[in-house]
Amino acid sequence: MKSSNDTKQKLIDVTRQMIDTNGVDSVSMRDLGKETNLSRSAVYVYFKNKDDLLAAIVTEDFETLKSRICKLIGEIKDPRKLVYEVLYTFYDFGINNKEHYKLMFLKQWDKEQYDNLHIAAIEVFGMFYQCLEKPHEQRYTVSKSPKQLTAMVSSFILGLVELNSTGHLEPEKGLDDPTSLIDSFVDLIFV
Repeated sequence: MKSSNDTKQKLIDVTRQMIDTNGVDSVSMRDLGKETNLSRSAVYVYFKNKDDLLAAIVTEDFETLKSRICKLIGEIKDPRKLVYEVLYTFYDFGINNKEHYKLMFLKQWDKEQYDNLHIAAIEVFGMFYQCLEKPHEQRYTVSKSPKQLTAMVSSFILGLVELNSTGHLEPEKGLDDPTSLIDSFVDLIFV
């Protein structure tokens, strides 16, 4: 007999497939019930509404991103290279998971209602901070606080993902080589 956690995870996994195949708007609790051989009311036993379900997926997405960044932090000792790789990993995740990226960064989630999601998002921000704190202390970065640098880095990479996702890759604007832009941005923050 399947456990409650197995069923809940299956609902998340099937929803993730629905999003990856047809986008977020394709997700409905009724269709999810059909896909998982559960009644619509049974789906509501695990998730009180569609946002509750999507929040669980977004939380997993932040955990995935956090895991990838954590791995880089463990492997790369050069601070400049680490920041570049973290930014590229973040960019790559956003480009290859556009619908998930929209849920993660373009939808406003209630912090109190979805505290696990909020914590996971803050932890990713904290990983950026961690990558910039030590080089800042050693005066390898521009004279901004690690918090300011983290906000700048986050804003830059979110903007780059958004520009790319919406098709703004025009060479005349210098947006046709995202990896070079990331490298140039890292040059701006490391002295």
